[in-house]
Amino acid sequence: MSEMLNKTKVAVRLADGTTIKGLLNIGKYNRLSDFLNSKDADPFLIVYEASMPGTIGKVVIINRNHIAWAAPE
Repeated sequence: MSEMLNKTKVAVRLADGTTIKGLLNIGKYNRLSDFLNSKDADPFLIVYEASMPGTIGKVVIINRNHIAWAAPE
């Protein structure tokens, strides 16, 4: 089974104040908010081509429980 690719640019602020920007595959969802509020989604977000202090162009895996806010860019 292949997953649908639907990449969107995002900025995610973590509870510790770190901001991560990059690409997030929101799959079957049309909006970032629908993806983040989904009850059947994975507990981790995988941000591709991520940039954050000290890191550029990496893959960052984020625990949803540590997100303060997220916004499409």
